[in-house]
Amino acid sequence: MDETVYISVITVEEYLRGIYYLYWENKPTLGRKLMEAKRDLSAFEILPVTYEIAVKASEIEVDLINRGEAVSLADLIIAATAMHHNLVLITRNVKHFKRIRKLVIRSY
Repeated sequence: MDETVYISVITVEEYLRGIYYLYWENKPTLGRKLMEAKRDLSAFEILPVTYEIAVKASEIEVDLINRGEAVSLADLIIAATAMHHNLVLITRNVKHFKRIRKLVIRSY
């Protein structure tokens, strides 16, 4: 049984930014790595940021700030995307995401 795996467009940007940082000075390698990334990312359904996700991210941020905590804007949007779509967030960054109430997280 095939299972659709989703990824936030914000996660895509973070992944691609890492490739640009690593290979910026070597344009042939950069081009090859970007093609590989495009191939790898084709395994996911990429979820865009919508108005509803922005609303959820704002709600999460205010809740965290009121509790004296914070996470990055990127992490807020990634969490809000998962919550809006009723998805489990799979991450190695449990430390940041575990502060977000009602977010279902799985570590890998």
